[in-house]
Amino acid sequence: MPALRPTQAASAPPAVAAPPPAVRPAHSIPAPPVTAYPGAATVARPATQAAVSAEAAGAGSAQLSAQGIALANTGHSGPPDLDQDHRPPERRRRDTISGRLARLRIGSHTATRTALAQLRVGSAGAGLILGADRQQLPVSVRFFRPEPTRISLVGGVWAGQLFTFRALALGARVAVVTTDPYAWQSFGERATGQADRVTVVAAEQPLTLTGTAHQPVLIVYDQGFVGGTAPPPLGPWQTQLTVLRQLDQSGVPALQDCDLVLIQRLASAEASLAANALRLPGPSSQFLQVMADDMVAVVGDGAERYVWFAQSDIERQYAGAPRR
Repeated sequence: MPALRPTQAASAPPAVAAPPPAVRPAHSIPAPPVTAYPGAATVARPATQAAVSAEAAGAGSAQLSAQGIALANTGHSGPPDLDQDHRPPERRRRDTISGRLARLRIGSHTATRTALAQLRVGSAGAGLILGADRQQLPVSVRFFRPEPTRISLVGGVWAGQLFTFRALALGARVAVVTTDPYAWQSFGERATGQADRVTVVAAEQPLTLTGTAHQPVLIVYDQGFVGGTAPPPLGPWQTQLTVLRQLDQSGVPALQDCDLVLIQRLASAEASLAANALRLPGPSSQFLQVMADDMVAVVGDGAERYVWFAQSDIERQYAGAPRR
């Protein structure tokens, strides 16, 4: 069927512009820019609907009508027909302008390992998952905030490394000050595959780490019974995690001078100290002594909550089973 052309008859419909040069078939539309996602070197992605419609209509053709865009976004037109379109060119052109989409092209796009290594996870806006409550609902806390944050953990190095592992998943950089560097040896490299995300030092020293919303900073003090003797002042998006492997009177100030306390199962003397320092009710002191290995008590803002760690498979692989 010949293409529509203007006519001189007075009773004819309004003039229609001559069609543009030959339309390229949809399968020749260039692929969209590469889009890489963490953990996947190959990503399949359809070409955008606007690009497909523009190509099918040809250079200089009218844009999609408002009705056509709405149909494209809501998907009311059904799945695309991938069979060859044998309709006349002018019919295809009218249908495209009225909102019907041309065939989509789905291709695979690859990214190099170097490009994937540059990807970083966003900030901790959704909070750090501590575990699950009795109803198996996730329990999260604002581990990183615009203001300095101090958290104390009464428990073993296992729990300290689990929370550090989860902080790394939020994109944090970590500095560990410890009297037991062997326990943290190669921890960061095994957890992230990178050598610069976790720094381990055997003695307190000035730290020049700057935290941002996109890459907060976690400073871990794992020094036995006490926290840092002279910790540097914290800045925005910096969190200090003090790990008290056992609790005695020297560690009480670390509990009282923090924003949040995390407690694993305690011995009788430890439970009494913690209950007095945090002003917990009598039953809480008893329950702190009988918690399961996979539980942690969360105390903050005058309230307490008991949470199960709810480890993922990858966490079990790197950290092992829960223990004190």
